[in-house]
Amino acid sequence: MKKENIWLVGACALFFIGGYTMNDVAISLPRYKVAVVDITKVMEQSKDIKNLKASQDKQLKELETLISKAQNEIANTQDQNKAMELQINYGKEIETKRNAIDEDYSKKIVQITSNIKNLISNQAKKTDYNLVLPTGMVISGGEDITDNVIKEMQ
Repeated sequence: MKKENIWLVGACALFFIGGYTMNDVAISLPRYKVAVVDITKVMEQSKDIKNLKASQDKQLKELETLISKAQNEIANTQDQNKAMELQINYGKEIETKRNAIDEDYSKKIVQITSNIKNLISNQAKKTDYNLVLPTGMVISGGEDITDNVIKEMQ
């Protein structure tokens, strides 16, 4: 009977030590510091985004001018064959320019978005945040670093 008690005491001591060790590991795990960023606000305050929008507006106005010119020229052409030829040629030119504008915009927006992500990441590292989430995904919690990111961006 004494052997059984010794084994029981030994097993209890082993479980106690194992549980204590697990608890110690759980307590010593690093705490996560969470930040939130209002991506929409950051994008709206970006000089690069503002410049891109202005550039795109200018290019779209030029495209609208070309479309108006094409419509007037086609409408004023008496020869129906020549009008069809003009319509086809202007259609190709307009489509080519529109595609170039869209492609240029897409490339630049990807680059700007990448730069903004890097800024956010650098701001988070600088202030020791382990996790950064967009404000739209967070119901409660996290420290808002939006203004810090905007200041660093300018």
